[in-house]
Amino acid sequence: MHREERTMTTIYLIRHAEAEGNVFRRIHGQYDSCVTPNGRRQIAALAQRFAGIPVDAVYASDLKRTCLTATAIYRQKGLPLHRDARFREVGLGPWEDTPFGELERRYPAQLHAFSHDSYHWYVEGAECFLQYAHRFLAGLDDVVRRHEGQSIAIFSHGMVLRGALIELFFPGQDEGVSHSENTAVT
Repeated sequence: MHREERTMTTIYLIRHAEAEGNVFRRIHGQYDSCVTPNGRRQIAALAQRFAGIPVDAVYASDLKRTCLTATAIYRQKGLPLHRDARFREVGLGPWEDTPFGELERRYPAQLHAFSHDSYHWYVEGAECFLQYAHRFLAGLDDVVRRHEGQSIAIFSHGMVLRGALIELFFPGQDEGVSHSENTAVT
């Protein structure tokens, strides 16, 4: 009997560089904020980190902060950037571009649940945990099928990456995955 040899697919999940919402303490889900000067330095450091690492395909959410961060890899490798809205951050509805201080004053329990009890976080008009985690995972599944046996970099956002990792490795256990820093690589 002939057994087909399969090669391993390598996936790098990378959070975007520091953006305006991070500095000005505003919650930016799908709000299309820009990368800061410090974020540009993080992108340069990320490019150095990946200089000797083979990558066959690069994907990013279609928001500016991830597309700009992705230049760290796709430009130096001479690859196209594949933009995919499924890798966007959670859609926050009425919370988009709201100062964290205002959310802390008006919705302290909901804001705590957003970071520490994702399965139960709910805001009318926003995506719930399972919606955004499964949206990302559907995109990931498609990308892996397209690039089986290759090395893939996917640039995305903190909450949606965390949600996908929780669903993959610690389903139902919100505390299983911590929040990542800007340009963190998983």
